[in-house]
Amino acid sequence: MIFNERLKLLRVECSFTQEEAAKAIGIPSRSYQRLELDGNKTHYDTLLKIADYYGVSIDWLMGRTDVREVNGGALPAPEHQIMLEAEVDVPEGTEDLLRRVISAALAAEGVNLPCEINVLLTDDEGIHQVNREMRQVDRPTDVLSFPMFDLKPGEKPEAGDEDPESGLVPLGDMCISLERAAAQAGEFGHSVERELSYLTVHSVLHLLGYDHMDEGPMKRQMRVHEEFILDKLGITREMEEETP
Repeated sequence: MIFNERLKLLRVECSFTQEEAAKAIGIPSRSYQRLELDGNKTHYDTLLKIADYYGVSIDWLMGRTDVREVNGGALPAPEHQIMLEAEVDVPEGTEDLLRRVISAALAAEGVNLPCEINVLLTDDEGIHQVNREMRQVDRPTDVLSFPMFDLKPGEKPEAGDEDPESGLVPLGDMCISLERAAAQAGEFGHSVERELSYLTVHSVLHLLGYDHMDEGPMKRQMRVHEEFILDKLGITREMEEETP
């Protein structure tokens, strides 16, 4: 019965009803209801849909391992090239933090090809300019993401997507306002480290095709992945609440 329990756990983490979960995964509601009652008769293609949607491994779903993420860390980590450019003063340790978070997010999403990601660290004025020039949106924001590929959630870069000269997959660019991150950390009552980590994970997921255009399943799916990655990094709200 482990499959049934873990399927329900994933649904509850997203605050889905059974009908919403079925719609998000792409199967009939009645079929989903049967899965939570008797998952032993699950077809492999349905398992793939569930695993891809929630970003977990089939082995974890079936109770064969307690390692939730895809590949279970069995494959050697690819050497990503994370290019950081700063238009403002950057606090000590910030660049190392962002590299660590980006690498962890890619690993959690099962990206096994070496990728190149360009990161611009700026302030509200700088990100306002980027937002206006690139998206025709005349206001500052906290983070912007510019994916190179038109991926869907759960899809990953494939062999052949690499740049022939560098051998790296040009996954895309992100722009983060350190000024806005610090302000939001104060507003939400947590550390700047957590806020920057959250914005970075959020942006990586955008580069991998996740979106949150509405308040429905897509946003919930993205939120589950964000919290899972932050938890793997040990950057949680609970941890901060316990810190004196």
